Amino acid sequence: MLIGGKIRVMNGVDWIENLLNIKFFESCGYHREVRRNEKNMFCIDCNLCFCKHCVSSSSHCFHEWLQICKYVYHDVVRLHEIQKHLNCSEIQTYKINGEKAIHLNPRPQSKDNKTSKLKGSVTCEACGRHLQDLPNRFCSIACKVSIDANICKERQKKYISNQITKFDHSNENESCISLNESSELIQTWCISPLKPKKNLHKRKGVPRRAPIS
Repeated sequence: MLIGGKIRVMNGVDWIENLLNIKFFESCGYHREVRRNEKNMFCIDCNLCFCKHCVSSSSHCFHEWLQICKYVYHDVVRLHEIQKHLNCSEIQTYKINGEKAIHLNPRPQSKDNKTSKLKGSVTCEACGRHLQDLPNRFCSIACKVSIDANICKERQKKYISNQITKFDHSNENESCISLNESSELIQTWCISPLKPKKNLHKRKGVPRRAPIS
């Protein structure tokens, strides 16, 4: 899955998929007796989550990692951290303690949400949630990833179909050329024996005198 920036793939699964599916803020099993042991860190190199105490006590301090925060009971990540590894353009941002952040996954919509139904309102292209302003097209990373993945698949299908069409046309042209060449050869082979032979007049030899005895 290529959305811009650096994409690392671990065991056939890219780190973005794990980032969006992991349950953060659970207690860390390695630091149960330590305060503030919630797992709110994500290591891109290791493709897993851990608590802040794991950073100083392991090799994660030398890796690329993200810190996950809470905003209205939902997981968000700071924009200046995630945009180093992922193209976050056109995703709705929110300010948390003076810093821009974006949602990992779309927030659930209320059933009586009338804002998204108004004419001219900006909505997410994936889930239809109301967006605050343009040129934003998505409300979360998950929504952008889902749309871009579909676009990549469609482009790949079109590319493959174009290549197949080109291959078929090239084969048709080659077959036509071979048929034309073979028909010309057959035509020349059939016509050549039927051509009348030209009467060739041989020149008489120069007369020689008899030897003097």
